[in-house]
Amino acid sequence: MAYESGRFKEHHEVRLPLLRELLRKGWSRDQIICPSPDSDDREWRVPKSPSENALREAGRSFNGYPVDMAIFDSPQHRGEWDHVLALVETKAPNHKEGISELSTYLGLEPNAVLGIWSDGNSISLVYKQADMHYKSVRQATLPAPGDNVLIPGDKALTYVDLREHDDISGAGLNRLFSDLLNHIVANDSKSTRADDRLDNMCNMLLLKMDSDTNGKMAQDPQEPLDFQVCPTPAETAKRINMSFERYMAKYPFLFEDTSTKTIKFDDETIHAVVYWLQGINLKSAAPETLSSAFQVFRSANVKQGEGQYFTPQRIIESAVKLMEIDYHDKVIDPACGTGGFLFETYNTLLKRASDEQRDEIRTWAHRNLYGVDLDSINVKLARALMIGAKDGSTNIVLGDSLREQKWQDFPMLSPVLGSEADGSYDVVLTNPPFGEKLKIRATDAKQAKYSICQHTSGGYPSDNYSDTELGLVFMERAYRLLTSGGRLGIVLPETYFFSKTYRWFRKWVGQHFDVLAVMNIPMEAFQGFCRAKTNFYVMRKKPAKEGAPLKQPSWARTGETWITYAPTIGINKDGKPLYHVTKEGTRTKEIDDTVLSDVTTLLEGSDSPTARFIPTPKSLVDSYIGVPQYYDWASIKEFERYVQTHLKGFLTRTLGDLEDTGIISIRNGHGSPSADLRNGDVPYVKVSDLRAGMVNFNPTNMVSLSLAKRFWHGDASGLSPWSIVTPSRASKNIGEPSMLLPGQERAVFTKETLIMNVMSETLFDNFYLGWALDLDAVRKQWSRVVFMQTNREDLGNRYREIRIPVPDTREHGELVSSHYRKYYRSIAQLRSEFLEARKAQNK
Repeated sequence: MAYESGRFKEHHEVRLPLLRELLRKGWSRDQIICPSPDSDDREWRVPKSPSENALREAGRSFNGYPVDMAIFDSPQHRGEWDHVLALVETKAPNHKEGISELSTYLGLEPNAVLGIWSDGNSISLVYKQADMHYKSVRQATLPAPGDNVLIPGDKALTYVDLREHDDISGAGLNRLFSDLLNHIVANDSKSTRADDRLDNMCNMLLLKMDSDTNGKMAQDPQEPLDFQVCPTPAETAKRINMSFERYMAKYPFLFEDTSTKTIKFDDETIHAVVYWLQGINLKSAAPETLSSAFQVFRSANVKQGEGQYFTPQRIIESAVKLMEIDYHDKVIDPACGTGGFLFETYNTLLKRASDEQRDEIRTWAHRNLYGVDLDSINVKLARALMIGAKDGSTNIVLGDSLREQKWQDFPMLSPVLGSEADGSYDVVLTNPPFGEKLKIRATDAKQAKYSICQHTSGGYPSDNYSDTELGLVFMERAYRLLTSGGRLGIVLPETYFFSKTYRWFRKWVGQHFDVLAVMNIPMEAFQGFCRAKTNFYVMRKKPAKEGAPLKQPSWARTGETWITYAPTIGINKDGKPLYHVTKEGTRTKEIDDTVLSDVTTLLEGSDSPTARFIPTPKSLVDSYIGVPQYYDWASIKEFERYVQTHLKGFLTRTLGDLEDTGIISIRNGHGSPSADLRNGDVPYVKVSDLRAGMVNFNPTNMVSLSLAKRFWHGDASGLSPWSIVTPSRASKNIGEPSMLLPGQERAVFTKETLIMNVMSETLFDNFYLGWALDLDAVRKQWSRVVFMQTNREDLGNRYREIRIPVPDTREHGELVSSHYRKYYRSIAQLRSEFLEARKAQNK
C-alpha cells in the first residue's frame, strides 16, 4: 500500500526500533503485521463496535480503528482476528493517552490480552487481566515469546464478580471453546490425542462448575473462588490439580470408569483455560449451552463419526412438555449423551413442585430417573449436571444399550437394562445416534433377537437379520424396556417414515406402537451438525391385552394423532436464537418458537393454526403420518381461494387426475451418465440447468450420441418443443416450471426431472400448463410434498397431489395464459435468429 509520508519520522524513530527489539526478543516477523514503505502489510484494524465485529466475523469490510502493529500467537495464524495476541501503538502523544487508547482497543479486540505503547524513549505495557480490568506498567521491558501475559486481577475473584452476559447464551461460549481448542492443539505439550483433550477439558469444566456452585452457596459472598489464575502458570496448575483431587474424592463415581488422576494439560494450557473461563458464570449457563459449546471439542474428536449430536434445549423443552411426565413415572434415556432430557425432566418436576414437595421430587429422581451412554465423557458430564441440579443421582451409567453380549463388560448396566428391567419403565425419552453408516451388525442383532432387524434392503420384512441403523434398533430396546401402554418419546430422521426403503420399519412400528403425536423439528435445529430432517415422535407401546387400562397424556385422543407442522423452533440456521421480525423488518427480542407455542396451546386445550389432530391411519406402511409438513394444508386452501376469487368458472384438478385421464403425460428424465462419460456433443441437462423458466445447456456437460441413444432407448429423445420440465429431486427449485424451446429436443435429461406434456388439447395446451404451474398459488403447494430424503430434497410421486386450475373453455384458457405464450414464442424466435446469425458468422 502507499505509505503515508507524514508518518515517516515516527516510523523510523519509534516503530522500526520497537520492531527490531521484538525480533531480538524472539518474536517472528511472520507473526507481526507492521505497515511500512517496504512492506505490503495493511494496517490492522480493531472493530469499533459489536456490529463491526460481526461484519469482520462474516468476512465483510468494516472501518475500525487502525493500530500501528498487531502481534499474533503464531506465524501460521498471522492475520486471523481470533489469534491476535497483542496490539502496539506508537503515535499517541503521551503515556496516559497511549494507555487509554490501548485499553479501548483491548476491550474491542476479544482475544488480545496485551497492549504495548512506546514513544521511542520508554515502553509501557497494558495487560487485560483475568477480571477484564486493565493494568498498566510503565518503564517496562518487552515480553519474549513464552512469557506469561495472562495475569490475575488486582483482587481475588468471588462469585459476585462472575459475569452474566450474552457469552453464556450460545455462540459466545462456542467461540471461546473453539479458541481454547486452537490453543491446546497448537501449544499443549502433554495432551496430543483428541480424546485426551476432550477428557481433560471436561474435567476442567467440572471443576469450574463446582467452583461456581461452591461460590454461590458460600455464606460469605466475598469468599475467593477456587477456579482462578495465580501469578504464574505453575502456581495455577498446582491449585487446579489440588482442587481436582478434592473433586474426585467428593464425587468418586464420576471417575469410576477412568484412570484419571490429574489434569493432563501442561501448566501453560491450564493457566490459559482458567484465565479465559474464570470470569464466566457457568453455573448459570443452561446444560444445553454447555453441551452445544462442548460440541466444538466433540467435533474435533476421533469419535465424531458416532452420530453424537447434542439435542438443542428448545427441542428438549417442547418434547418434555409433550410427554407430561410426573412423579409416578419411571423414566430412562438409553442414549442420554450429556443428560439433556434427564435434566429437563427433573427440572420440570421441580418447577411444578411446592417447597414441601421438592425433597420428594429429589427422592423420585434417585429411584426413577435413569440414563445410559456408551461414551464415558458423556456419562461424566451427565452425572455432573445432575449433581449441579442437586439430584446427586448415580443412575446414569456407562454401557452399550443395544449389544447385549457386551453387557458383562459394564457391571453397572444390568440393573438398568437387564432382563429384570424389561417392562419396568413408564417412559423412554431419547435422541439416539443415527446415520446411514451407524449400524448394528446382523450377527449382533441375531444374538439379541432384535425383530426390527429382520428385513431386506428392498424395504420388506424378512426372516433373516440385516445390518440396521442404530437409531431404529433403539426403538426395539425402548419397546422391551416399556411397560404395557408405556410412552416413547424419540427423535428420528423423517426419511424412515416415507422412504420405500423403510417400509419394513413402518410395518414394525405399526405392530408395536400407536403414534400419539409428531412434533416437527425444523431443519435449522441440527443444521450445524447435519442436514438430516428429524422429528420428535410420541408413541405408546401397544397393550398386551386389548381393552387394558392405559395411562396416556391428557391431550391424547383415541384413534387420532396430533401433529404440529410449526415452521420455527427458536433456532436459526447458524444455531443462534431466532427472533420474531415485524412486518416492517424490525427484529424484536421475542424468540420465534412456534413449536413450543403449539405444544403449550395443546396442553391448554386450545387450537393452533399450525397443528391439528388427524385420524390415525390403519396402516403406517403407505401413510405419511410421520411427515408433519404433509398435513399443512394452508397452501391448498390458499390455492382454492385464489381460483374462486380470480378465475371464475375454472375448476381445480390434481396433476395425478389429469395424468390418469390422459389429458397430460408426466415422465421422469432419461438418466444420469457418469462424469467421465460426458465428452460428446449432445447436451446433458442437470437440475441446476433449469433456472428462471429456461432450460440452459451447459457446454461442460455433453455426452456422445451413442450414449444419448442408450439413455433415450432409441434414436430420438422423445422430447418435443414446449415441454414443461421441473426438478424432482435434489433441488430447491422442485416444481418451478421451465419450458423446452424448439431446437432443444436433442438432449439427455437427468432422471431427477419431470417432463410434462399436454396430450389432449381440448381445454388447454403446454403454454397454459406452464402458466398454471407458474402461479404463486400453485408453486406454494410443492413445499408440502417435497420431503427431505436423508439430506436431499425428494418429490417421489407426490407431484400427483399438486392442484392446478383448469379452464371451462379453450378460449378462456388461452386468454389468461396469452402473455406466457407470447413470452416463450418471442424468446424462441429471437433464439433462432441469434443461432442463424452466429452460424453465418462462423462459416
